[in-house]
Amino acid sequence: MDAGLATVFAAAIATLGGIVVTIMQLKEVRDENRADHAIVSKRLDSLIDMVGKQGARLTSHLDWHLTTKEPSESLTKTKQVATRKKK
Repeated sequence: MDAGLATVFAAAIATLGGIVVTIMQLKEVRDENRADHAIVSKRLDSLIDMVGKQGARLTSHLDWHLTTKEPSESLTKTKQVATRKKK
């Protein structure tokens, strides 16, 4: 077989393979992609809601610390850390 003819066959096979893959992706993968996207979108929405709720709780708690609770003396003093004695 001639090298030029082998190159033409290889190009034809690659072109046909590319067309087949494109058709497969347009039909099957598109539906699967939409379903996966919907699932991820729902999970992301629930995650955003959870983070928003926790953020509101944290803000409320920090406001409580700033308005009603005064720092105790034990928090202003330096705490001693227990150390392990060498044998």
